[in-house]
Amino acid sequence: MNSNYMFLCGVMWCKFGQQEAGKELLRAAKSGDPDMSALATAMLAKGARRLRDLERGAQTSSRTMLEASLSG
Repeated sequence: MNSNYMFLCGVMWCKFGQQEAGKELLRAAKSGDPDMSALATAMLAKGARRLRDLERGAQTSSRTMLEASLSG
């Protein structure tokens, strides 16, 4: 496993939520290589933040649409 591959997995996880890429990041986070583990952990954390932001946005959009349809 090399850092370029791990970075690309991170991009696929963060941008597209690709599950296989997330699994590779988890595997790398548990590896004995401290640099690889740090990179994987950082990418997993960034992906988790993005997921939370997307979920908040979806909730806000749904609420706004529901309020508009009830009042309109």
